[in-house]
Amino acid sequence: MELAEKLDTERVARYFIYLALSNTLAAAIFATPLLVPTFGLPLIVGAFPGTWMVIAYLSFLAVGVLGMLGWSLVYFLSSRLMGKDQTIKFLAISHLVIVELSVYGYAFTMSAAGWIGGQALRQGLSVAAVGFLIEPLVLPTGAFIALVLVGQSMGVLNILWTLRSPAPRVS
Repeated sequence: MELAEKLDTERVARYFIYLALSNTLAAAIFATPLLVPTFGLPLIVGAFPGTWMVIAYLSFLAVGVLGMLGWSLVYFLSSRLMGKDQTIKFLAISHLVIVELSVYGYAFTMSAAGWIGGQALRQGLSVAAVGFLIEPLVLPTGAFIALVLVGQSMGVLNILWTLRSPAPRVS
């Protein structure tokens, strides 16, 4: 008798590839404000805290696009190369949902901090005032980053559990 409900590993791989593709589209949409010169993004991005926008975007690409693509590959290869056709449903879905939501969460809060702080600097506020202005966004950003780590840990645990599980018996 199984203790955990199972899910097909190739199905999980498809879920991750769909997220990688949708995150790629989202990343392209997020980059479009750079094409509007009146937003002043090149000026904002060039100094603190505008650099937070760049870090948020690059980390979104790294985790939201490349990370999801990597997890898709890991689940696919665990099925095809290792013969592990089933994985733990709770861990797989939790991994996927927690990482996806928290990636958008930290990208939004970091970008908001960069945008608000950058606009404030452009309007002549001091660095200390800008720091005070963006302070409410710092803790949520850290919480979302911690959630990414929790979600990724669930993924690693799930893959390790999947790879250690016995091969299905053929009757």
